[in-house]
Amino acid sequence: MDKQEKIKIAITAGIAAVILLILVLVLTLSGAKDSGDEQKLNENIQEYAEGAASLASITDAITASQEASSSQSTEDEKEESSSASDSSSTDVLTTTAGMEKAKETVSGNSFYATDKATLKNVYKNLKIDVDMQLKELSSYWASDNMTAVRDLVHLERYEAMSYQLSGSNDFYYYGETNGEGKPNGTGLAVYGDDQYYYGQWSDGVRSGDGTWISFYPGYSQYVVTEHLFTGQWANDLPNGKGQEHYDYNYADMNTADYYLQNAIGEFSDGLYNGEMYIITVDKDEKTIEWEGTCKKGSWEQVLYTTVDSKGKIPYLSQIEDSDRHLYMTLEGAKNNGVRGIIYGGNVKGY
Repeated sequence: MDKQEKIKIAITAGIAAVILLILVLVLTLSGAKDSGDEQKLNENIQEYAEGAASLASITDAITASQEASSSQSTEDEKEESSSASDSSSTDVLTTTAGMEKAKETVSGNSFYATDKATLKNVYKNLKIDVDMQLKELSSYWASDNMTAVRDLVHLERYEAMSYQLSGSNDFYYYGETNGEGKPNGTGLAVYGDDQYYYGQWSDGVRSGDGTWISFYPGYSQYVVTEHLFTGQWANDLPNGKGQEHYDYNYADMNTADYYLQNAIGEFSDGLYNGEMYIITVDKDEKTIEWEGTCKKGSWEQVLYTTVDSKGKIPYLSQIEDSDRHLYMTLEGAKNNGVRGIIYGGNVKGY
């Protein structure tokens, strides 16, 4: 018996074994008892045997079909994703001709901002020494050691000190005073909502050069971590040249907003007033520089521009490309300035 005959016998035996196995299974499942059932069973056996012989080729065909379908599905998904990306683009930031779309939308008004930090009632019963803490903080601020200042204000005892002033515009004060005991000269003030000011005073109000900072506690849910204004003050508010600045937790940023990082220029009672230099930052920490004109907090529309398809107005021009603009709603263009500053009030005893 040659090799080919042995192979044929092996194949025949294999097929027979498969048929026998199918027969046993079908008999078991069908529970056939009469001759009519047996005849039908014989016909089924023949069909199963023919099916077994072509099983491999059928499986291959199914696999090939699935792979082709999967490949086509992947291509379709790519096309859909690309289409969705295109449709999500917006003409909010665009050239005056409206030909170049932005990669990200600009939601809200001009850019993301927040009013103030809110301290939780978690240190209400913590015993603190206000006088000692004011002296400690003032000494570091006076020596321009802002790293130490930032470390201190995030301690529990400092947040507790600020929390004691919540709901009022009164403040703790440490520094020079006039004959009436009012802040006059250089001094430090602590307000509610984690706000601090260090700089010059006149007859009880901030006046001259100074820095105001609103710190945001580590447990807060705000994307903002710090908000400050440094520059000239009068009547207890930013008046004159200065700079507003925000710091953020980039991990908590969204991809839709442009976040204000710096606003540099003239201020009037806390509002932008005149030519302003604006820097925005996004979630990827990419910055864009803009310029525009603001009068008492209201932006002026850029010359030779038109309202976009969503009714927003171009108020800022990108410095690197003056044909690209930042669009805002009419309401969003109003009341732009340093937000959330607590002002007025009197020195609180401690």
